[in-house]
Amino acid sequence: MSDREISKAFGTTLEKIESDVAAVESGDLSAFDFNRAILGRPMVDDKMESISLKIPHSRVVAIEKAAKEQGVTRSEFMRRAIDRELVASA
Repeated sequence: MSDREISKAFGTTLEKIESDVAAVESGDLSAFDFNRAILGRPMVDDKMESISLKIPHSRVVAIEKAAKEQGVTRSEFMRRAIDRELVASA
Protein backbone atom coordinates (compact mmCIF):
# COMPACT_ATOMS: atom_id res chain seq x y z
CA MET A 1 0.00 0.00 0.00
CA SER A 2 1.51 3.34 -1.02
CA ASP A 3 1.60 6.46 1.16
CA ARG A 4 -1.02 8.06 -1.09
CA GLU A 5 -3.32 5.03 -0.76
CA ILE A 6 -2.94 5.06 3.03
CA SER A 7 -3.62 8.80 3.12
CA LYS A 8 -6.74 8.34 1.00
CA ALA A 9 -7.96 5.51 3.25
CA PHE A 10 -7.75 7.90 6.20
CA GLY A 11 -9.47 10.72 4.30
CA THR A 12 -6.44 13.00 4.06
CA THR A 13 -3.59 13.89 1.72
CA LEU A 14 0.19 13.67 2.02
CA GLU A 15 0.31 17.45 1.77
CA LYS A 16 -2.09 17.81 4.73
CA ILE A 17 -0.05 15.33 6.76
CA GLU A 18 3.18 17.21 5.99
CA SER A 19 1.51 20.48 6.92
CA ASP A 20 0.25 19.03 10.21
CA VAL A 21 3.68 17.58 11.02
CA ALA A 22 5.35 20.93 10.37
CA ALA A 23 2.83 22.67 12.63
CA VAL A 24 3.27 20.16 15.46
CA GLU A 25 7.06 20.21 15.18
CA SER A 26 7.00 24.00 15.45
CA GLY A 27 4.76 23.78 18.52
CA ASP A 28 1.68 25.23 16.80
CA LEU A 29 -1.31 23.10 17.80
CA SER A 30 -3.94 25.76 17.04
CA ALA A 31 -5.34 23.84 14.06
CA PHE A 32 -6.26 20.84 16.21
CA ASP A 33 -9.51 20.53 18.17
CA PHE A 34 -8.79 18.71 21.42
CA ASN A 35 -12.23 19.44 22.88
CA ARG A 36 -14.17 16.73 21.11
CA ALA A 37 -13.75 12.98 21.13
CA ILE A 38 -13.42 11.14 17.86
CA LEU A 39 -14.44 7.50 18.17
CA GLY A 40 -12.60 5.85 15.33
CA ARG A 41 -12.01 6.86 11.79
CA PRO A 42 -14.96 7.34 9.45
CA MET A 43 -15.41 4.50 7.01
CA VAL A 44 -15.72 6.29 3.68
CA ASP A 45 -17.26 4.01 1.06
CA ASP A 46 -15.57 1.02 2.65
CA LYS A 47 -17.69 -2.06 3.27
CA MET A 48 -17.13 -3.59 6.70
CA GLU A 49 -16.31 -7.30 6.91
CA SER A 50 -16.06 -9.61 9.89
CA ILE A 51 -12.98 -11.71 10.47
CA SER A 52 -12.31 -14.39 13.03
CA LEU A 53 -9.05 -15.19 14.76
CA LYS A 54 -7.91 -16.99 17.85
CA ILE A 55 -5.72 -15.26 20.40
CA PRO A 56 -4.79 -16.14 23.98
CA HIS A 57 -7.35 -15.22 26.64
CA SER A 58 -4.79 -13.03 28.42
CA ARG A 59 -4.54 -10.85 25.31
CA VAL A 60 -8.32 -10.56 25.09
CA VAL A 61 -8.38 -9.34 28.69
CA ALA A 62 -5.59 -6.84 27.96
CA ILE A 63 -7.37 -5.63 24.79
CA GLU A 64 -10.65 -5.14 26.66
CA LYS A 65 -8.88 -3.21 29.43
CA ALA A 66 -7.01 -0.97 26.99
CA ALA A 67 -10.14 -0.36 24.90
CA LYS A 68 -12.11 0.62 27.99
CA GLU A 69 -9.33 3.01 29.09
CA GLN A 70 -9.37 4.62 25.63
CA GLY A 71 -13.17 4.82 25.60
CA VAL A 72 -13.55 2.71 22.45
CA THR A 73 -15.05 -0.64 21.62
CA ARG A 74 -12.91 -3.74 21.40
CA SER A 75 -13.48 -3.78 17.64
CA GLU A 76 -12.40 -0.16 17.27
CA PHE A 77 -9.30 -0.85 19.37
CA MET A 78 -8.39 -3.76 17.08
CA ARG A 79 -9.02 -1.68 13.92
CA ARG A 80 -6.69 1.01 15.25
CA ALA A 81 -4.00 -1.56 16.09
CA ILE A 82 -4.26 -3.04 12.59
CA ASP A 83 -4.13 0.44 11.02
CA ARG A 84 -0.95 1.25 12.98
CA GLU A 85 0.69 -1.94 11.74
CA LEU A 86 -0.35 -1.28 8.15
CA VAL A 87 1.07 2.23 8.28
CA ALA A 88 4.29 0.97 9.89
CA SER A 89 4.79 -1.67 7.22
CA ALA A 90 4.08 0.66 4.29
